[in-house]
Amino acid sequence: MRTGFLRTFIILFSITLSFCSSSQKKSNSSQVSHAGETFSEGQTYFEASYDDKNRAPAKFSPPKLITENQTLDPFYVRSQADYNYSLAEAYSLEGESQKALEAFKAVLIYDPDAEQVKLRLAKEHLKLGQVNQAIDLVKNVLEKNESNKDARIFLAGIYTTIKSYPKAIENYEVVLKNDPKSIDAKIYLAAVYSETKEYDKAIGLFKQILQDGNYQNKHLIYYYMGRVREEQNLTKFNSLVEEYYKKAIEVKPDFVDATIALAAFYKTQKHEDKAIKLYQEFQSKKGPNTKIAEILSQYYIEKQKYDEAFEQLEILESQSDDSLSVKVKMALILIEKKVFDRAIIKLEEILGSAPDSDKIRFYLAAVYEEIKADSKAIEHYRKIPVTSSFYGESVVHAGYLLKNNGKLKEALAVVSEGFEKKKDVPQIYAMYATLLDENKEYQKALDVLELGTRKFPDNAQIYFYYGTIYDRVGNKDKVINMMRRVVEIDPNHSQGLNYLAFTWVEMNQNLDEAEKLSRRAVELDPQDGYILDTLGWILYKKGKKSEALKMLEAALKFQPAVGIIAEHLGDVYRDLTMNDKAKRMYEKAKSLESDKKKIEELKEKILAIEKQIYPSRLPASE
Repeated sequence: MRTGFLRTFIILFSITLSFCSSSQKKSNSSQVSHAGETFSEGQTYFEASYDDKNRAPAKFSPPKLITENQTLDPFYVRSQADYNYSLAEAYSLEGESQKALEAFKAVLIYDPDAEQVKLRLAKEHLKLGQVNQAIDLVKNVLEKNESNKDARIFLAGIYTTIKSYPKAIENYEVVLKNDPKSIDAKIYLAAVYSETKEYDKAIGLFKQILQDGNYQNKHLIYYYMGRVREEQNLTKFNSLVEEYYKKAIEVKPDFVDATIALAAFYKTQKHEDKAIKLYQEFQSKKGPNTKIAEILSQYYIEKQKYDEAFEQLEILESQSDDSLSVKVKMALILIEKKVFDRAIIKLEEILGSAPDSDKIRFYLAAVYEEIKADSKAIEHYRKIPVTSSFYGESVVHAGYLLKNNGKLKEALAVVSEGFEKKKDVPQIYAMYATLLDENKEYQKALDVLELGTRKFPDNAQIYFYYGTIYDRVGNKDKVINMMRRVVEIDPNHSQGLNYLAFTWVEMNQNLDEAEKLSRRAVELDPQDGYILDTLGWILYKKGKKSEALKMLEAALKFQPAVGIIAEHLGDVYRDLTMNDKAKRMYEKAKSLESDKKKIEELKEKILAIEKQIYPSRLPASE
C-alpha cells in the first residue's frame, strides 16, 4: 500500500467529513422572504445518513402546489424543501444518484442559495462521474461565500481525484491561510505532496500536526509518515520507516494497519521471520484480527503448517460475512491431513450453502472414494453436470468404482453416456476402452481408441491402452507400434517403456534394446513390481541369473500377489538349483493363478522340481 492508497483514503475521508460537518451547520445565505418575514435564516438540513430527524416521512406526500393567485406560505415552502431533501437523501442512500440529483435540484427551487444542498448535489454528480458539474457547483458556493471551509476542502479533494494537483494545493493553502490549525487540510495537503513526490513537505505538515497537543489520532500521522518514507524506497530512510510504524503501534497497540504495514516492510527487507513474529504477537495479545488471520493462514498453508493455518482459518470463519472460501480452505487442509470425517462434514456444510458447486461436490466424492464409501462417492460423481470441467474425471471415477464393485454393465452405461456427451475428454476414451476390454468387446474397444488417437494424436495414454488391447487380440506388431508411439510422445512414460520391453522379451527379440528401455523404466519407477519383473526376466533371458534374482526378489516384495512374478522367480531359483525355494514359488504362483491352462503348466513345473528334490521317491525304472 503506497501513497496511491493514502491519496484514495484521504480523498474519501475528505468527502465524508465535508458532508458530515456540513450537515451540522446552518446555510449561511439561504433565505426566502415573503411579507417581510425571513424564512430559512437559521434553518438546518439534516442528512439522513447521519441524523434522521424524520422531518418529512416518506409515506406523507407534501401539499399540492399553490396557484399563482395564492399567497406563498413560508411553512409550505419549508415543507417542500424538507420533503425533497429527505427524498434526495433516501435516493442517495439507496445508490440511486440520478433520482437524488432531481430531488436535490427540487430543494434548490425552494431554497436557491442553500450551500449545503449544492454541495450534496455536487457529491451526487461525482458519483455519476460528472466531475465538471460537481466543480461548477462547489465553485458557485465559494463565489458567494469564499470562507466556506468545507466547500474549499471538497473542491481540493475533487482536484486531487482528477490529478489536478496544483489547483488542489492552491485550495488547501487557502484553507490553511484562513485556518492555520486545520488538521484536515494539513493531512489532505500532505497526501497531495506525497503524490507530487514532494515528500519532505508532506513530512513537514505531518510533524506540525504532531505538535498539536489536542490532536487525538497521532497514530495515524506516524503511520502516514511511515508510508511516505517507504514510498521513497531509499535505504537511508529504512530506519525511519520502521521507527514511524513502531511509533504508530506504540501510540495505538491495536492499530492493525500499522502492524500489517510494518510486517510487509520487514518482508521487503528479507526479514520474513520478524514479520511473522509481529503477526503472531498481535494475534495473541490484541487479536484475533481477520486481516492478519488471512495473511497468516496463507503463509502457513504455503509452509505446509496446516494446524497453524487451520487455527487462523477458524478465526476467519467465525468473523467473516462470506466464509465459503474459508470453509473450502479448511476442508482442503482436512483432506491433506487425511482427517476425512471432518472434511466430509465441512464439505457437506459448504454444499448446503452452495448446492450447485461442482468443484465442492467433486471434492466430496473424492473423499468418499478415499474412505471406500463407494456408493456415496458414485452418487456425488454422478451429480456433476456435463457443463462442469470436472465432468470427465467424474465419469471416469464413477465407472472405475462401479467396475470394482462388480457392476460392469452399469459402469459401461455410465461411461458410454459420458463418452457420447463429452468427446473432448481423453480419459473417458481410455476408461471406456478398459471397460469394453473387461467385457471382452475387443473390437469395439479398438474402435473407441482409434477415434481417440485421431482426436488426440499426442496423447500417450490413449496409445498405451490402444497397444494393450492389440496385445489382448494377439497382434504383437501393433502392440510394438503403439508402444513405440507412446515413448515417442512421452520418453518418460514408464509403463510404455516397460510394456515395449516386456513384449520384446516375450518374443525373444531385441533383448539389448529391451534391457535399455527396462532400465530406464526402473529409474523412473523403482518400486513398481511389474517393471522390476520385466528387467529381471530380461536379465534371466540374457543369462545374467544372479542379477536377475535380485530384481525378481525385489519385484515380488512390491507385488507379492502377482502369479507371473512368483513363477519367474521360481524359474531363476530352479536354474540356480535352489529347489526348495523354486517349489515354494511355483506353488505360490499356482495359488494366485485362475487360468486353467497356466495352472497345469505350474503343476508340471512343481512335479519336475520334486523329482530333483526327492529322487529316491520316484518309481524304479524297468
